[in-house]
Amino acid sequence: MADDSDSIQDVDVYAPPTDWTPKYIRFAVAKGIASITLNRPPANVMSIEVMDDLNRALESLEYQRDVKLVVLRGEGKYFSAGLELNDHLGERGFLMLEACGRIFENLAKTDKPTLAVVAGPALGAGSILAGACDITLAAQSAKFGHPEIKGGVFSTVAAALLPRLVGRKRAFEMLFGGASITAAEAERIGLVTHAVADDRLELEAGMVIQRFSDMSALVAQFTRAAIAGALDLPLAEALRHAENVYLNQLMASEDAAEGLRAVIEKRKPVWKDR
Repeated sequence: MADDSDSIQDVDVYAPPTDWTPKYIRFAVAKGIASITLNRPPANVMSIEVMDDLNRALESLEYQRDVKLVVLRGEGKYFSAGLELNDHLGERGFLMLEACGRIFENLAKTDKPTLAVVAGPALGAGSILAGACDITLAAQSAKFGHPEIKGGVFSTVAAALLPRLVGRKRAFEMLFGGASITAAEAERIGLVTHAVADDRLELEAGMVIQRFSDMSALVAQFTRAAIAGALDLPLAEALRHAENVYLNQLMASEDAAEGLRAVIEKRKPVWKDR
Protein backbone atom coordinates (compact mmCIF):
# COMPACT_ATOMS: atom_id res chain seq x y z
CA MET A 1 0.00 0.00 0.00
CA ALA A 2 1.21 3.51 -0.71
CA ASP A 3 2.60 5.71 2.03
CA ASP A 4 -0.24 6.97 4.22
CA SER A 5 0.56 10.51 3.08
CA ASP A 6 -1.04 9.56 -0.25
CA SER A 7 -4.33 8.98 1.54
CA ILE A 8 -4.52 12.38 3.17
CA GLN A 9 -4.61 14.51 0.07
CA ASP A 10 -7.54 16.65 -1.05
CA VAL A 11 -9.87 15.53 1.75
CA ASP A 12 -10.44 17.91 4.66
CA VAL A 13 -6.73 18.15 5.34
CA TYR A 14 -5.91 19.76 8.68
CA ALA A 15 -3.37 22.57 8.52
CA PRO A 16 -1.23 23.68 11.48
CA PRO A 17 -2.26 26.91 13.24
CA THR A 18 -1.23 30.05 11.39
CA ASP A 19 1.11 31.05 14.23
CA TRP A 20 3.13 27.87 13.78
CA THR A 21 4.83 26.54 10.69
CA PRO A 22 6.62 23.25 11.44
CA LYS A 23 10.14 23.22 10.08
CA TYR A 24 11.41 19.78 11.01
CA ILE A 25 8.31 17.61 10.64
CA ARG A 26 5.56 17.10 8.10
CA PHE A 27 2.16 17.16 9.73
CA ALA A 28 -1.34 16.72 8.37
CA VAL A 29 -4.66 15.20 9.38
CA ALA A 30 -7.32 13.84 7.04
CA LYS A 31 -9.95 11.12 7.10
CA GLY A 32 -9.35 10.73 10.81
CA ILE A 33 -5.66 9.84 10.43
CA ALA A 34 -2.97 12.18 11.77
CA SER A 35 0.38 11.81 10.01
CA ILE A 36 3.58 13.10 11.63
CA THR A 37 6.86 12.56 9.78
CA LEU A 38 10.22 13.50 11.26
CA ASN A 39 11.98 15.40 8.50
CA ARG A 40 15.47 16.50 9.45
CA PRO A 41 17.85 14.80 7.01
CA PRO A 42 19.94 12.81 6.88
CA ALA A 43 19.17 10.94 10.13
CA ASN A 44 16.21 12.79 11.69
CA VAL A 45 18.30 13.68 14.74
CA MET A 46 15.98 15.25 17.31
CA SER A 47 17.22 18.66 18.33
CA ILE A 48 15.24 20.81 20.75
CA GLU A 49 13.66 22.50 17.74
CA VAL A 50 12.60 19.18 16.21
CA MET A 51 11.06 18.11 19.51
CA ASP A 52 9.25 21.44 19.82
CA ASP A 53 7.65 20.80 16.43
CA LEU A 54 6.70 17.29 17.47
CA ASN A 55 5.20 18.50 20.73
CA ARG A 56 3.21 21.22 18.99
CA ALA A 57 1.78 18.62 16.62
CA LEU A 58 0.84 16.19 19.40
CA GLU A 59 -0.68 18.91 21.57
CA SER A 60 -2.72 20.32 18.68
CA LEU A 61 -4.52 16.98 18.40
CA GLU A 62 -6.03 17.17 21.89
CA TYR A 63 -9.32 18.72 20.78
CA GLN A 64 -9.57 17.13 17.35
CA ARG A 65 -12.30 14.65 18.17
CA ASP A 66 -12.34 13.03 14.74
CA VAL A 67 -8.77 11.69 14.93
CA LYS A 68 -8.71 7.88 15.08
CA LEU A 69 -4.97 7.19 14.81
CA VAL A 70 -1.68 9.09 14.96
CA VAL A 71 0.98 7.70 12.59
CA LEU A 72 4.62 8.55 13.29
CA ARG A 73 7.36 8.01 10.70
CA GLY A 74 10.85 9.13 9.77
CA GLU A 75 11.69 10.54 6.35
CA GLY A 76 14.50 8.81 4.48
CA LYS A 77 16.73 5.97 5.62
CA TYR A 78 16.45 6.63 9.37
CA PHE A 79 13.50 6.68 11.71
CA SER A 80 15.66 8.76 14.06
CA ALA A 81 19.26 8.55 15.23
CA GLY A 82 18.33 10.08 18.59
CA LEU A 83 18.99 13.39 20.28
CA GLU A 84 21.25 16.17 19.06
CA LEU A 85 24.63 15.72 20.78
CA ASN A 86 25.26 19.45 21.22
CA ASP A 87 21.98 19.77 23.10
CA HIS A 88 23.40 17.71 25.97
CA LEU A 89 25.87 20.46 26.78
CA GLY A 90 25.54 23.61 28.86
CA GLU A 91 22.23 25.37 29.36
CA ARG A 92 20.63 23.52 26.47
CA GLY A 93 20.73 20.31 28.49
CA PHE A 94 17.78 21.34 30.64
CA LEU A 95 15.78 22.48 27.61
CA MET A 96 16.55 19.21 25.85
CA LEU A 97 15.33 17.10 28.77
CA GLU A 98 12.22 19.23 29.11
CA ALA A 99 11.33 18.95 25.42
CA CYS A 100 12.07 15.24 25.30
CA GLY A 101 10.10 14.47 28.44
CA ARG A 102 7.16 16.44 27.09
CA ILE A 103 6.97 14.19 24.02
CA PHE A 104 6.49 11.12 26.14
CA GLU A 105 4.07 12.84 28.49
CA ASN A 106 2.03 13.82 25.43
CA LEU A 107 2.13 10.27 24.10
CA ALA A 108 1.09 8.88 27.47
CA LYS A 109 -1.85 11.21 28.03
CA THR A 110 -3.28 11.31 24.52
CA ASP A 111 -6.55 9.50 23.94
CA LYS A 112 -5.60 8.82 20.32
CA PRO A 113 -4.00 5.45 19.50
CA THR A 114 -0.48 5.80 18.07
CA LEU A 115 1.35 3.83 15.39
CA ALA A 116 5.09 4.03 14.67
CA VAL A 117 6.24 2.85 11.24
CA VAL A 118 9.98 2.23 11.44
CA ALA A 119 11.70 1.77 8.08
CA GLY A 120 15.28 2.34 9.27
CA PRO A 121 17.50 2.66 12.33
CA ALA A 122 15.85 3.92 15.51
CA LEU A 123 18.55 4.77 18.02
CA GLY A 124 18.60 6.43 21.43
CA ALA A 125 15.57 8.68 21.77
CA GLY A 126 14.44 7.40 18.38
CA SER A 127 14.34 3.85 19.71
CA ILE A 128 12.29 4.69 22.78
CA LEU A 129 10.02 6.99 20.73
CA ALA A 130 9.16 4.13 18.39
CA GLY A 131 8.71 1.71 21.28
CA ALA A 132 6.49 4.10 23.24
CA CYS A 133 3.82 4.12 20.55
CA ASP A 134 0.85 1.80 21.07
CA ILE A 135 1.61 -0.17 17.90
CA THR A 136 5.08 -0.34 16.37
CA LEU A 137 5.76 -1.88 12.96
CA ALA A 138 9.39 -2.25 11.92
CA ALA A 139 11.13 -3.34 8.75
CA GLN A 140 13.33 -6.39 9.23
CA SER A 141 16.40 -4.32 8.36
CA ALA A 142 15.66 -1.71 11.05
CA LYS A 143 17.88 -1.56 14.12
CA PHE A 144 17.05 -0.43 17.66
CA GLY A 145 19.42 0.50 20.43
CA HIS A 146 20.78 2.91 23.00
CA PRO A 147 24.38 3.87 22.23
CA GLU A 148 24.34 6.84 24.64
CA ILE A 149 26.50 5.09 27.24
CA LYS A 150 29.40 5.17 24.76
CA GLY A 151 29.30 8.96 24.89
CA GLY A 152 29.18 9.12 28.67
CA VAL A 153 25.45 9.84 28.98
CA PHE A 154 22.17 7.96 29.23
CA SER A 155 18.60 8.47 28.07
CA THR A 156 16.42 9.67 30.93
CA VAL A 157 13.23 8.60 29.18
CA ALA A 158 14.64 5.16 28.37
CA ALA A 159 15.80 4.75 31.98
CA ALA A 160 12.22 5.34 33.12
CA LEU A 161 10.22 3.73 30.33
CA LEU A 162 12.32 0.92 28.82
CA PRO A 163 12.03 -1.40 31.87
CA ARG A 164 8.24 -1.08 31.58
CA LEU A 165 8.38 -2.08 27.92
CA VAL A 166 10.94 -4.89 27.88
CA GLY A 167 11.53 -5.77 31.54
CA ARG A 168 14.29 -4.88 33.98
CA LYS A 169 16.93 -7.32 32.74
CA ARG A 170 16.69 -6.44 29.06
CA ALA A 171 16.54 -2.72 29.86
CA PHE A 172 19.79 -2.96 31.84
CA GLU A 173 21.40 -4.91 29.01
CA MET A 174 20.34 -2.42 26.34
CA LEU A 175 21.22 0.73 28.28
CA PHE A 176 24.56 -0.50 29.63
CA GLY A 177 25.59 -2.52 26.57
CA GLY A 178 25.09 0.20 24.01
CA ALA A 179 24.66 -2.34 21.22
CA SER A 180 21.90 -2.37 18.63
CA ILE A 181 19.38 -5.18 18.24
CA THR A 182 17.54 -6.36 15.15
CA ALA A 183 13.87 -5.70 14.51
CA ALA A 184 13.18 -9.42 15.02
CA GLU A 185 14.81 -9.29 18.46
CA ALA A 186 12.94 -6.08 19.25
CA GLU A 187 9.71 -7.91 18.47
CA ARG A 188 10.72 -10.89 20.62
CA ILE A 189 11.32 -8.72 23.70
CA GLY A 190 8.22 -6.60 23.19
CA LEU A 191 9.78 -3.34 22.02
CA VAL A 192 7.94 -3.54 18.70
CA THR A 193 4.65 -5.16 17.75
CA HIS A 194 5.72 -6.79 14.50
CA ALA A 195 8.90 -7.00 12.43
CA VAL A 196 8.00 -7.42 8.78
CA ALA A 197 9.87 -7.83 5.51
CA ASP A 198 11.13 -4.48 4.23
CA ASP A 199 9.03 -4.69 1.08
CA ARG A 200 5.88 -5.39 3.10
CA LEU A 201 6.21 -2.62 5.69
CA GLU A 202 4.00 -0.13 3.83
CA LEU A 203 1.43 -2.81 3.09
CA GLU A 204 1.25 -3.85 6.74
CA ALA A 205 1.10 -0.23 7.89
CA GLY A 206 -1.64 0.47 5.37
CA MET A 207 -3.70 -2.42 6.71
CA VAL A 208 -3.46 -1.08 10.26
CA ILE A 209 -4.33 2.44 9.10
CA GLN A 210 -7.33 1.15 7.15
CA ARG A 211 -8.54 -0.80 10.18
CA PHE A 212 -8.57 2.38 12.24
CA SER A 213 -10.09 4.37 9.38
CA ASP A 214 -13.09 2.05 9.54
CA MET A 215 -13.56 2.63 13.30
CA SER A 216 -15.49 5.25 15.19
CA ALA A 217 -13.04 7.89 16.40
CA LEU A 218 -14.88 8.00 19.71
CA VAL A 219 -14.68 4.24 20.27
CA ALA A 220 -10.98 4.22 19.38
CA GLN A 221 -10.30 7.06 21.82
CA PHE A 222 -12.28 5.55 24.70
CA THR A 223 -10.65 2.15 24.19
CA ARG A 224 -7.21 3.73 24.23
CA ALA A 225 -8.10 5.70 27.37
CA ALA A 226 -9.31 2.52 29.10
CA ILE A 227 -6.08 0.65 28.33
CA ALA A 228 -3.59 3.45 28.93
CA GLY A 229 -5.22 4.74 32.09
CA ALA A 230 -5.08 1.32 33.72
CA LEU A 231 -1.53 0.28 32.82
CA ASP A 232 0.14 1.08 36.13
CA LEU A 233 -2.81 0.38 38.43
CA PRO A 234 -3.43 -2.69 40.60
CA LEU A 235 -5.88 -5.06 38.93
CA ALA A 236 -8.92 -4.05 40.96
CA GLU A 237 -8.32 -0.35 40.29
CA ALA A 238 -7.56 -1.03 36.64
CA LEU A 239 -10.86 -2.85 36.29
CA ARG A 240 -12.76 0.02 37.94
CA HIS A 241 -11.07 2.49 35.61
CA ALA A 242 -12.02 0.46 32.52
CA GLU A 243 -15.58 0.06 33.81
CA ASN A 244 -15.86 3.79 34.38
CA VAL A 245 -14.75 4.56 30.82
CA TYR A 246 -17.14 1.91 29.50
CA LEU A 247 -20.26 2.84 31.47
CA ASN A 248 -19.93 6.60 31.82
CA GLN A 249 -18.26 7.53 28.54
CA LEU A 250 -18.50 4.84 25.88
CA MET A 251 -22.08 3.73 26.60
CA ALA A 252 -23.23 7.34 26.76
CA SER A 253 -22.18 7.79 23.13
CA GLU A 254 -24.30 7.40 20.00
CA ASP A 255 -21.61 5.31 18.33
CA ALA A 256 -21.71 2.55 20.95
CA ALA A 257 -25.45 2.09 20.40
CA GLU A 258 -24.99 2.28 16.62
CA GLY A 259 -22.22 -0.32 16.67
CA LEU A 260 -24.26 -2.79 18.69
CA ARG A 261 -27.36 -2.25 16.51
CA ALA A 262 -25.27 -2.77 13.37
CA VAL A 263 -23.98 -6.13 14.62
CA ILE A 264 -27.49 -7.24 15.60
CA GLU A 265 -28.90 -6.10 12.25
CA LYS A 266 -25.98 -7.57 10.29
CA ARG A 267 -25.05 -4.32 8.56
CA LYS A 268 -22.14 -1.91 8.43
CA PRO A 269 -22.25 0.74 11.17
CA VAL A 270 -22.60 4.41 10.29
CA TRP A 271 -20.37 6.24 12.71
CA LYS A 272 -21.08 9.80 13.84
CA ASP A 273 -18.02 10.13 16.11
CA ARG A 274 -20.22 11.21 18.99
